[in-house]
Amino acid sequence: MVGYGIAIALAVSFGDTGGELGWRLLWWLAPLVPIGVVIWAVFRALGRCDEYQRQIQLEGLSVGFAASMFAALTFGLLGIQVDLLPRSFELWIVFSIGMLSWAIAVAFRSTR
Repeated sequence: MVGYGIAIALAVSFGDTGGELGWRLLWWLAPLVPIGVVIWAVFRALGRCDEYQRQIQLEGLSVGFAASMFAALTFGLLGIQVDLLPRSFELWIVFSIGMLSWAIAVAFRSTR
C-alpha cells in the first residue's frame, strides 16, 4: 500500500497542473497500478490457501461485497433526493465499508 500512497501523492501533485487532458487522466489513473498488484496478490494468496482458509476468505469477501452494495444503494437512493455528502466522499465510504466488513467477517469467522 506504500505504492498506492506514492501514486496518490504524485496524482495530487501533477494531476492538477493543467496541460493536456490525457496526461492529467494518466496521473489520476496511476494509483490503479498498485491496486492491481494488490488484487493479483489476493488472487495468488487464495490459490495457495488450503480449503478452510479459502472458505473463510471467500465468506469474508462475500460479506464485504454485500455491505458495499448495500452502502452504494443507500447513498444512491438518498442522493436522488438529498445531497448528504460530496459524491467522492460517498465513494470512499462505500469502499471503506466493504474493506472493513471483509476484515471483520474474516476475523469473526477465524475465531470460531
